[in-house]
Amino acid sequence: MLIIAHRMRTVANARKVVVLKEGCIAEQGHPAELMKQGGEFARMVERQSKAG
Repeated sequence: MLIIAHRMRTVANARKVVVLKEGCIAEQGHPAELMKQGGEFARMVERQSKAG
């Protein structure tokens, strides 16, 4: 199944997340692993948690 989401909680339980940036794959992996890496996914989660 493919899910395209803007809300990070939508993909929190996904097996694998693929983060696209400017049309290219920026990173991919399990959401918990991506959070630990502190990359693009983690920045998006943090940005969204501050916004609402």
